[in-house]
Amino acid sequence: MIKKIALLLFTAACMLVCVVPSLGLFVSNGNELIGNERQKEAPAFTDGNGKINKEYFQQLGDYFAKSFAFRPQIISADAEIQSKLFGVSNVDTVTVGTNGWLYYSSTLDDYLGRNLLSQRAINNIVHNLRLTQEYVTDRGADFLFTVAPNKNTLYPENMPYYYKKVSDERNMDKLHTALNGTDINYCNLFELFRKNSEVLYLERDSHWNNKGALMAYNAILDSLEKQHESYSAAAVKRTKTFYGDLGKMIYPKTAEPEYNYEYDIQPSYSYVTDTKSVEDAMISTHNGDKTGGLFMYRDSFGNALLPFFANAYMDAYFTKGFPVDLARGMAEHKSDTVIFEIVERNIDWFAKNPHVFMSPECDEPDITESKSGKLEISTELSQINRQYIEVSGYIDSELCGDDTGIYIKATDIDGEERVYEAFRIANEDTDCGFTVYLSEAEFDINDMEISVVVSNDSVFTELTKDK
Repeated sequence: MIKKIALLLFTAACMLVCVVPSLGLFVSNGNELIGNERQKEAPAFTDGNGKINKEYFQQLGDYFAKSFAFRPQIISADAEIQSKLFGVSNVDTVTVGTNGWLYYSSTLDDYLGRNLLSQRAINNIVHNLRLTQEYVTDRGADFLFTVAPNKNTLYPENMPYYYKKVSDERNMDKLHTALNGTDINYCNLFELFRKNSEVLYLERDSHWNNKGALMAYNAILDSLEKQHESYSAAAVKRTKTFYGDLGKMIYPKTAEPEYNYEYDIQPSYSYVTDTKSVEDAMISTHNGDKTGGLFMYRDSFGNALLPFFANAYMDAYFTKGFPVDLARGMAEHKSDTVIFEIVERNIDWFAKNPHVFMSPECDEPDITESKSGKLEISTELSQINRQYIEVSGYIDSELCGDDTGIYIKATDIDGEERVYEAFRIANEDTDCGFTVYLSEAEFDINDMEISVVVSNDSVFTELTKDK
């Protein structure tokens, strides 16, 4: 009898636990967002045309999964148990380390040395950076490229022991080697941070702290040889008020603040855009006390950089849009400095998504041979800037070495054949892709002949498609 009562009580308790999230919706706000989530609306029985919504129950399931009552509290409780007792994370995007440290899981490939980019893909990044720098400097502006190190690249000591490295080599090691000997203006933040014994990243956030951001800011402007305030004499205090992004992801209700640095620096700039926070995708600032114009691509590492750079330039434009519409951006903002900052884990973006500007025109190459193989070519108006025709495709990998150059020959509206150097593309399908941007005013997308030329050791070969 006692066993039956105990079983009934256990069953009732389990059922109560299961129904509380549903019944709780009547008394609790089930739409409380976690981390970077967006508001999810409850599905409707009918669609916009008054017809029955056939996806209703699937959408309802998705809505409930993000909207059940006490969700942040339940997730936090589960995370506390799993991280504190078992040293693991209940959130795919967060890796639980030791001593309270959290890491961004998307950095694991770099940390473990797995799924490395091919040498062709690395060379594609360098090539695309070279074309970008040439475009910028040809228009009288300075160019700089920099990479923010992953947190576990600089501070691996608190990574979980059970992650075993496949290789000690990283994509950034390969990129640093490839950048050596080029004239690309690169600011090496890896060397800078490694020389500093102080921890300059946040324990429960994926980014540097404000002291690390200030150090990066000074290094970048020193590389550009721009006079600027270093804030070396600025008063600074260490406060325990900062809530890290990773902490809020894994512990939405129980995240604890951590120490960061607050500098007594008065902003001399004002926002031109309707800016809500430094996390906004596009921000413009004006500072009448300074000179010069800045066009800067920056990711989330740039959030802490933005106030320093906005204080250093008369006019500054910051964008998180990638790829960058560089042609329109430079024309509209008339900047004399262009900076690209990106985190280590995303350097492959420079091989996947070339920035939009007119591809450089070349002299007619001396073609000595012709070869056939796999060849795909497509043309369309650029989705980013409709003033350009995007010619893209890929060549046969058998005809593509680590540093094979790719050129596009196209006939313009006057019937004249012109040659352009292509961006080199590496993506999930091939490392032998290409993209060229042509002026929509000079070429007819429906009436132009296109052919592909490759170069290997100064030997130019025209490619034809296998029949």
